[in-house]
Amino acid sequence: MEDRTSKEEKSTGVDTPAQDEQPKEEFSHIIDRKHLVLVLAYCTSFEAAVSGGVQGYITAYFEVSSLTALLPTIMAALSTSLIPLYTKVSDVFGRAGSLTFAFTSYMLGLIVAGTSHSYAHLGVGEIINGIGSTGINTLSQVVIADTTSLLQRGIMFALYDVGQLINIWVGQALIDPLTLGGPRDKWRLAYIITGCVAGFGIVFFLIPLWYVTIQLKRRQIARPPRRSLSWLFTEFDVVGAVLMTSSVALTCIPIMVAKRMKNNWNNPGIITMLVVGVACFIALIVWYAKFAKRPILSRRVWTNRTVFGGLMVMFLLKLMGHVSWQYLGQYLVVSRNLTFGQSRMLIHGYGNGWLVAQLISALIMRKWKCPRILVWVGVVIYITGCALMIPARNPHATSALIVLSQSLGGIGGGLAFLPCSVLVTGVVHRRDIASVIGATQILVWFGAGVGGAVSGSIWTQYLPTRLHKHVTGPYDEIRAMNDPLKYVKNLEPVTKSQVIDAYSDSQKLMSIVGLAFAVLTLLCASLLEPIDLEQDQDTQDRIALGEDVESLDEDEGSIEVKTKN
Repeated sequence: MEDRTSKEEKSTGVDTPAQDEQPKEEFSHIIDRKHLVLVLAYCTSFEAAVSGGVQGYITAYFEVSSLTALLPTIMAALSTSLIPLYTKVSDVFGRAGSLTFAFTSYMLGLIVAGTSHSYAHLGVGEIINGIGSTGINTLSQVVIADTTSLLQRGIMFALYDVGQLINIWVGQALIDPLTLGGPRDKWRLAYIITGCVAGFGIVFFLIPLWYVTIQLKRRQIARPPRRSLSWLFTEFDVVGAVLMTSSVALTCIPIMVAKRMKNNWNNPGIITMLVVGVACFIALIVWYAKFAKRPILSRRVWTNRTVFGGLMVMFLLKLMGHVSWQYLGQYLVVSRNLTFGQSRMLIHGYGNGWLVAQLISALIMRKWKCPRILVWVGVVIYITGCALMIPARNPHATSALIVLSQSLGGIGGGLAFLPCSVLVTGVVHRRDIASVIGATQILVWFGAGVGGAVSGSIWTQYLPTRLHKHVTGPYDEIRAMNDPLKYVKNLEPVTKSQVIDAYSDSQKLMSIVGLAFAVLTLLCASLLEPIDLEQDQDTQDRIALGEDVESLDEDEGSIEVKTKN
């Protein structure tokens, strides 16, 4: 038994043999029972749909609507360091233990947010919840990639997100009941309901996962090696994580909060944060270029043009989405006298289109094996949708135009995003798959953070100038930006119409910026190279090594390559 275990450990080529190779069979057994993973995905996406749907109402409840993008940006900054931490810790402590921690944080965050009595209190809860959801999403994607063939990977990635498509409509039915009539803090019920649903999915998934883990330990297969804190410090790259988080947070957050600070951009605190953020970003580049022993994404992967191009396409798609619709709900509530639930119905074309297109894209790839063509088609459709978003932001635009522009953007994004996910994992060695998925998740969060910062800066810095231009009578600028429910909707008709025009100008600028980024994705898509989706993992490994390999002898992460003469 010891000899067999020793051989198995050597064959994995990584520092944590038990977690990379042997659990694969057991995790594959779980993944084959797709209801387990899909139930988990459905329950967590239900929480995201409902809590996300009431966020606009909650920020209005606390009279901080201009800070709608703040919490997502903070969470994006934290996630850039949390994602590699989860991948490293799960290799040491196992998938079950790491996911249990993530689930605990997830549920605790819902409790804290649901009992909040201030925006700061709410923010703490959302961040704790986000720490857990980051781990759930990251580790779920790693498990899927570890246990599926390249040809089937797109299908599994798409199926994992199908729950979101269902919950767009299931969650929608709860938004108005939770925000209209009765006590103004009835929104707290959203966290109770979603906590119960998510808790069911978590227990449903954790029980068999722990069962498998315990069985592996009894068979003496899953025995993670003992590691010191210094080892984890090096493997996790704490310095890089701190610099990355600081650079994102300290450059994005000041842009959004400057208007609420005394003296705006003349405030020394705002300038200091921005300067330190830029300095951290420069230090991060130097750190990874010269000093990092275990960068989040190895240099050999960054130099792969398909990986780089695919990651940049995914980054830009997420960035554009958050620029275009971060404040769209508030605008529709004010400009069309809608409830938050009704405004979400108009916005949902983006999410619906994205999720349906992902599934269609996966099926097309499975039949015709053409991921690169799908990326190009998706980007072109996305650009078309972004172009239509500009006239759709006119206060007098038809609802059909809003839905059409949102739907085309979502369809294009979904068609391009999923093939990129498959491409970037299909051109690297198996030892780099988890690293590439981690980088994908980081860049998705980073794109969300940058997109939120861009939209937040337009709302807090550009909107006041448009209010000054359009509004001729007296008005309260701070309340006009932060209280669409009680203040803007109850203004006298002429002033309200002028405020709506200012809102419209800000929305159009966001759409124009999104269109500019959309065109940039064409350049990134040109870097993608064709791959054979039917190749097995060993063939993929040989191609990634750039050698005609007869055998691989992996020992403690080093690879000896024997080539043909």
